[in-house]
Amino acid sequence: MKTRGTFLKNSILLFIGTTLLFAADLRISGGNRAEYWFWADEKRDSLNYTEHFEDRLTLSAQYTDFLFRGVFFLWDPSSTTQRLQYLDYTVEYKRHPVDILYGTYYTVFGRGLVLNAYYDEDFRQDNSLFGVKAEFDYMKSHLTLLSGNPRNIAYEQFNYSVENDTSDQIRGIDFLTKLIPKITIGGRYVRVNRAEDLTPKSFTELFGGNVGFVTGPFDAYVEYARLLGTKPVVGGRLRGYGLVATTGLALPGLGIVVQYVNYDSIGTGGFGYRYNEPPTPIASGIAVNQGMDEVGYGVSLIYSPTDAVALELQNNKLSTHDDAVSMVEEPFTLNDTVDGVLEQILKVTTYPRDEMEVTGGVERTVKQGIEASIDRKTELKPHVEFTYDFGTYFIEVGYEHNFITSDTSDYYEHAGMVALGRPELFVLSFRYERRSRVPEWLIAELGEATTWPLVELSLDITRRHNLRIRAGAEKGGLVCSGGVCRFEPPFQGVKCVLSSLF
Repeated sequence: MKTRGTFLKNSILLFIGTTLLFAADLRISGGNRAEYWFWADEKRDSLNYTEHFEDRLTLSAQYTDFLFRGVFFLWDPSSTTQRLQYLDYTVEYKRHPVDILYGTYYTVFGRGLVLNAYYDEDFRQDNSLFGVKAEFDYMKSHLTLLSGNPRNIAYEQFNYSVENDTSDQIRGIDFLTKLIPKITIGGRYVRVNRAEDLTPKSFTELFGGNVGFVTGPFDAYVEYARLLGTKPVVGGRLRGYGLVATTGLALPGLGIVVQYVNYDSIGTGGFGYRYNEPPTPIASGIAVNQGMDEVGYGVSLIYSPTDAVALELQNNKLSTHDDAVSMVEEPFTLNDTVDGVLEQILKVTTYPRDEMEVTGGVERTVKQGIEASIDRKTELKPHVEFTYDFGTYFIEVGYEHNFITSDTSDYYEHAGMVALGRPELFVLSFRYERRSRVPEWLIAELGEATTWPLVELSLDITRRHNLRIRAGAEKGGLVCSGGVCRFEPPFQGVKCVLSSLF
């Protein structure tokens, strides 16, 4: 069956490629990103050198109303047993009001409460679907139908891996309408079928809707979703819900955004991956458990009394449900009895002159039950950045000092940065980071290193080709994006990245 499917896939690619090759009105574009890393562990001898090579080639060809997209990915590390490569393609017919495609695609229903298949290049997260998707536009309304097999590729500890069971099946429908002026109404349904599961009737249903309202400087959005699933192994119905509410006000010199999220067993997928990705209000992208037991708040205010000054304030919190505090205290309090993140940001940006920018601020972050081996971690980080544009080139200088308390241990980390660049030609930057000490009980988690010097050159070879070379040491640690987190080990070596457009 696998051989037959591979033969069919290759036949389709060959047919489409041959047809497009001789088309007179053919438009072709694409890009390539190649990376080569070379590093060593703390022993720094020839037996401990490690290599990382990856390449992502994308091609797009359009002929009249038909579009063909192809992606070839190769990851080839030093360990030959961990190699990963794949070839994705999409064949699409698009002519208003119809859009039909077959192949690998990404899509998000609403804010991601029921389905979120996306690609994050910087974070190296690739959650895709392979199958069929059809979209229709009619009378200010939009309908999406899809069916496909998910593939979740994650990157962690210098390794790529497929996290999910790719035999799972996702089917869904999404409907949005703007028939009523200033109001958007939507509804959606997703069903996840699992082929390999010990649980009888092993499927999961997610359904819900949203209402959006925009008038002048004010906007509001509310989305609610329910989950009906099956409890693993033991069977029986599993029920969950998710709620996202945001509102914003944008006036001259003033912007306010307020968020509220509430999740209970809405996360769908498995250990380490999700087919939906409930949004997090935390600016740094941290989630507690990706929709299983979370309640969160976010308040952001930007005030600019003049063109020369801008003030930004943020208070964001996400935690497991806490019944010990009142609704008034909950957005600003993180008790020791719950897991969560409290993030508070103050930033002031000034422009003393047209060519000068000065930014200063302080960030306070409290993490409870988020980082491995640490119950409670508090960080207070003042920082300042200065940028001056001389016209033909610019200079940027920055400094940050991070006071850290990990449980009962106090230490600090500070870093300085200098960058010099010429637009559309090069940027050369230097960074030096230092940790005052490593508590003995955290050596296994953080390592023994206390200094990380780093130099990076970004060179625009042409307008379509960029080469970045980074040499030195990177501290590593917890990094997050969109609610997905991973721990990056320390790095000491060289990274080369060549990006091209054609």
